[in-house]
Amino acid sequence: ADGRFTGWGSCRHGQILAAVVITGGRIVSAEITQCRTRYSCSWIDKLPQQVVERQSEEVDAVSGATESADAFYGAVAEALKQAR
Repeated sequence: ADGRFTGWGSCRHGQILAAVVITGGRIVSAEITQCRTRYSCSWIDKLPQQVVERQSEEVDAVSGATESADAFYGAVAEALKQAR
């Protein structure tokens, strides 16, 4: 379905809220809308672009921010589940 969908992902360091916009059945944007983790989300700021490029929640692991990357993955997966 087209629209803007959000989802929360969590890890032992906190939570991340991600938003995904789908237009014409394709992911056109993804973003971290809230970062409630112990560490700055600047470590994973390249991941939203990977979601758009890959048309999937499958993103690379980030050295030094593995748990935040996992939380972002979970947030995008939850958002995409709402779109189905």
